[in-house]
Amino acid sequence: MTDDPNAPTVDPNAPTGDPVGIAPRRWQCCHCGATGVDGHGETCEHCEGLGFC
Repeated sequence: MTDDPNAPTVDPNAPTGDPVGIAPRRWQCCHCGATGVDGHGETCEHCEGLGFC
């Protein structure tokens, strides 16, 4: 059996886990109400259509 040349290599010195330890927070967009669209049916410019900031 041959080794796969496209297989990723694992760096034993690579850090594991979240180095900062702060969980990301998302807030509901106050301009579109988390829908991602404005009152005209266009993409919300404030959150770029994501619905959160």
